[in-house]
Amino acid sequence: MATQTAIALRYQRAELDQKAELSPSGKALLAMARGPQDLLAALSGLPDAADSVRALALMLPHRQVVWWACLCVRLLPDLAQRPADLAAVEQAEAWVQSAAAADAELAGELAGNCNLGQAPGWAAMAATWSGPSLAPRGLQAVPPAPHLPGVAARTALILLIHDPALAGRITMADLLEIGLALMQGDIGRKAQAAVMDRLRGAA
Repeated sequence: MATQTAIALRYQRAELDQKAELSPSGKALLAMARGPQDLLAALSGLPDAADSVRALALMLPHRQVVWWACLCVRLLPDLAQRPADLAAVEQAEAWVQSAAAADAELAGELAGNCNLGQAPGWAAMAATWSGPSLAPRGLQAVPPAPHLPGVAARTALILLIHDPALAGRITMADLLEIGLALMQGDIGRKAQAAVMDRLRGAA
């Protein structure tokens, strides 16, 4: 049965094929899918959630995908002790609330203060790439490609899985749970709390 959604998903088959970095099995399912819900339902039958996460990251609207990255990065138990990372995530969250060009630009500046080998800076990059231009204000606008926020969010989620602060206690399925809640029109807090509770139990 196809997964029902409460929000309109972005669905560009060629974009997903070229940019989602699906596995061969995922690409085969994409070729047969009749739409976004059908694709997600098919991907859910694969052995792990990686392809579902990769596809959903490119299909959620930009505000939801940035928020997904932020909710997941907030699972880091030591985020409050990482001031540059915390500032970047807070700025990405500010963009989710405002969708303002200035907030998107500032998110990019704060991402530059982060170690981009870790997740938080990429949540901020997702906000930056959701803005109207990659160029600083005052210069000719360079609109970002529509898939870039999803790529940045996906990068954040992948890096989060490997963050030493989580010590292998989180899976793609955990992160997908939060994304699916957003897809259903929820704000994701309950799903985030459920994952957080499991993390505490595994500590």
